[in-house]
Amino acid sequence: MRVILCLAACWVCVSASWAEDATAVPAPRPDPARFAGEIETFAGQPPETGGIVFTGSSSIRLWERLREDFPGLPVVNRGFGGCVANDMVAYFDTIVARHEPKLLVLYVGTNDLHVPLSVEEAFADYRRFLGMVREKLPGTRIIVNSLKVAPSRMGQLPAVFEMNKRLRALAEGDGMIRFLDSTEYLMDQDGQPIKSLFRDDQLHLSPVGYAHWLILLDPVIREEWAKVDRPKAAESTATR
Repeated sequence: MRVILCLAACWVCVSASWAEDATAVPAPRPDPARFAGEIETFAGQPPETGGIVFTGSSSIRLWERLREDFPGLPVVNRGFGGCVANDMVAYFDTIVARHEPKLLVLYVGTNDLHVPLSVEEAFADYRRFLGMVREKLPGTRIIVNSLKVAPSRMGQLPAVFEMNKRLRALAEGDGMIRFLDSTEYLMDQDGQPIKSLFRDDQLHLSPVGYAHWLILLDPVIREEWAKVDRPKAAESTATR
């Protein structure tokens, strides 16, 4: 009798847990319309096609020397605001598809966790964006940059590390995606962010921070670019 009662109690607990999961309300995503002005500016510019598109949040948007830092490569900066992956889904055609990139360089995710979204929600939105790339641009190679840590968002560290773990595993199972660890260079031997690599807000990268990121990213981009069928138009534009 006691065994039956215990089993019944366990079933009630499990059923309640399932019911709670089934009725859980997803965290609301920020309204993509807050970036309508930036997207309209992009839409008003002639698309540079067949090259390398950098897109994502402010770490991409604020890379002001992108063309100078990657000489000889047809790079296009389509970073905007402090976007989340859902914003990139909403504006996919403008920031990515119309450029028909052969190589896509991504940095997004920390703002998603800051919303806050759970790791599961942030990862689902990221995968949704990657799914659009695969559907509309099946031949495009992708470089996924790991989420960075910042002194002003130390509370995110466990979620950042878990998100990076999932992104790395995702890339390992897809020959068209390459994961780049762009997190460790920002941390000292004690696992703390190096403040000199960040601006005064202790969130965005300083020029020194970008210089360090460039050292990691440049050879990876050139390796991936060498794997694609480079259109002559893109090559001639890059070498001007």
